[in-house]
Amino acid sequence: MRMLRRLSLPTTLLLAGLAASIPAHAQAQQLAPATITQVQVTTVDGKAVKDVPLMAGATYNVSFLIEAAAGLKEKAVLKTSLVRAPGSDRFWTLKGTYAGIDATSWQPGQSTIYFDAVAGKAELQLQGSVPQDYVSQTSGEEGLHAAKDIALLELSLESGPVVSAVKVEVIDSSIEEFRSILSAKKQLIAGMDADQSYIAMAEAVVASAEAQAKIGYTGLALDTLKAIPTSGWAAPRASTSYQWIIIGALAVIAALLGFLLMKARNEAGFVKRQTDGQAKRLQILALKASRIGDSSLTEGIEQVRKELQESAGGS
Repeated sequence: MRMLRRLSLPTTLLLAGLAASIPAHAQAQQLAPATITQVQVTTVDGKAVKDVPLMAGATYNVSFLIEAAAGLKEKAVLKTSLVRAPGSDRFWTLKGTYAGIDATSWQPGQSTIYFDAVAGKAELQLQGSVPQDYVSQTSGEEGLHAAKDIALLELSLESGPVVSAVKVEVIDSSIEEFRSILSAKKQLIAGMDADQSYIAMAEAVVASAEAQAKIGYTGLALDTLKAIPTSGWAAPRASTSYQWIIIGALAVIAALLGFLLMKARNEAGFVKRQTDGQAKRLQILALKASRIGDSSLTEGIEQVRKELQESAGGS
């Protein structure tokens, strides 16, 4: 009985605290923020864009709804990171009416608009272009191309917090070409009926190309991928220990090249010098391979060497 008495006071305080918190929690549920729904992206000629990246420099139409709950007593802020489409005088078009937007005074020509978050739905359309240089930049003599997301739509409250956003990946033609060739090379390797040493070499080259592309060296990555021949691979057979030594050295070189690219980033000249050095080492390996009488392996190594030499600006 004494124990129950000792527990009664803290228990009562705990229950009182819980009871006091219930109304606040329920109020927070009622004040659900506005959200962006039913987003549909199309090209200017009406083709649907779904589950694919946007292209730098291209213009898109975006249809969507803003659904606002009751109880929000502040302005909402809607913005986009797209730029105004060529020949257009506006970003936004309101379909029908919405009590929170005064169609006579809002500024649809601005990339950011403010409106009252009145309970209900606003049907809007956005037209804008992805900046031409959104995923590219110049570093020395090199053009870097790295995919990244763009904020297609971002809805926030005037007090600050973002309550809903739509982000989409952006690429350009260089990245698109690399991804296409990368997919083709991976399919080739996956279905290749060849000696394991050749497959290991091709996989090492692919890994090196992916590392190069990840930091923006898409042109160099394309050259690296193209060094993988589409035919002429040796049939499966028992590989000699010497071949495994060669292929191990190739894998190390490919990994080292990727590491150098990661460190170099914006130092294109340094990357070229290192790539040239690795190509020369491949030439030595090709000579060693020729001594064991395997012409197919020798030709494969020599082709990789030539591609690296060319990407390094040598001969």
